[in-house]
Amino acid sequence: MRYRRGLACLLLGLVGCSSATTPTSQPQPTTNVIAAEPTSPAATIVPTVAATIAPSPEVMSELLPQPLYAISSQPNGVQIMRLETDGNTLTSITNEPNGVFDYHVSTLGQIAYIADNDLILVDGLGQNRQILVDGPTIDPQADTNIMHRDQLNTPRWSPDGSSIAFSWGGLQIYNLITGEQTMLQSHTSSRDSALADIYDYSVLYGPNSWSPDGTTILANAGFVPEGGNLVLFDLATSEPLTITIDGNYPCCHVAWEPDGSAINVTNEAFGMFPTGWWHINPSTGESKALIDGDNAEPFQPVSSVFMQPDGSHLAFVGTVNSSDPMQISAPLTLSQVGLDGTITALRQDSQTVGSVLWSPDGSGAVIVPSMMAETQLQWVPSNASPVANLALSGANMQWATTLDQ
Repeated sequence: MRYRRGLACLLLGLVGCSSATTPTSQPQPTTNVIAAEPTSPAATIVPTVAATIAPSPEVMSELLPQPLYAISSQPNGVQIMRLETDGNTLTSITNEPNGVFDYHVSTLGQIAYIADNDLILVDGLGQNRQILVDGPTIDPQADTNIMHRDQLNTPRWSPDGSSIAFSWGGLQIYNLITGEQTMLQSHTSSRDSALADIYDYSVLYGPNSWSPDGTTILANAGFVPEGGNLVLFDLATSEPLTITIDGNYPCCHVAWEPDGSAINVTNEAFGMFPTGWWHINPSTGESKALIDGDNAEPFQPVSSVFMQPDGSHLAFVGTVNSSDPMQISAPLTLSQVGLDGTITALRQDSQTVGSVLWSPDGSGAVIVPSMMAETQLQWVPSNASPVANLALSGANMQWATTLDQ
């Protein structure tokens, strides 16, 4: 292995970092089915395309393939911002007094987000706001155990837009059609006598993503006080399947293949976790290294693969030798990885890449060009066209869905 850096905020990162919020009061979650209290009857929020997808404002030029969302620091706190296809026209989607904690966009264009410890639903332009789950008030000075128990995190839509998985006292699912809220897996209580006096929980659960067919949820399992793994939950049986990579936590970019046949795990940052690219079999949990970026020269860090129609992949790939200056994150080049594993650079330049959002058509990617959580976003085409700086600094990028597509 090359070198390892210290672990910082890994645990909270697995299910969503905690922050001080001042939400409204609601009973605490239990391991049983929880009765939801939506602000309007469940029948009024059945997802439909006509009701939820909003048209884009007119723009003068086309740079991006679709409008883009990101969370961004604003004068009134962290909010969801929308950037139109010209790469310049900005709209604030939320105006939450205490900011937005996390969000996710459905295939029908609706946005679910966490603010004031509530799970909130809006349409693609931030209108028709509804509180779906009213979380408990958390004192800003609350201790870690209260945060673990009471904080809502990581909303993740099902592929059909009918349900939202999220973390609150464990991994839960909210059904928009029925209004039912179900606990799939509770946080695990601490049984280690050496830690039980400090921490109430030993494992925290939250959703990472749904399988493309909606039958399985890939969950983050965060160990207390540090570490973790990935766990697959079959929704038909609730049976868990734990995933590791050679005994290590699978980190840091996770994405399903479009057909659900595999889960891709990539990591470009030298440090605590292995770098490279792994295929995970969702049926067995077995992992296979497609690019082992850590154990043989030249080392090859990889960030965020994207499958193309022919089965090849796009990815940001780097090349590092032991004689190179020590660094956590090496510059990466947008490349194509063929079916035979051949890596072909599609651009002559390289970028420092913090996170990646591929265009649905593979024409390019929006990147955070830094390991920092929030910097000016860039559009990197999958050809020799120039890199474009976007009029938005942010993180957690997601594509919008609009009527005019």
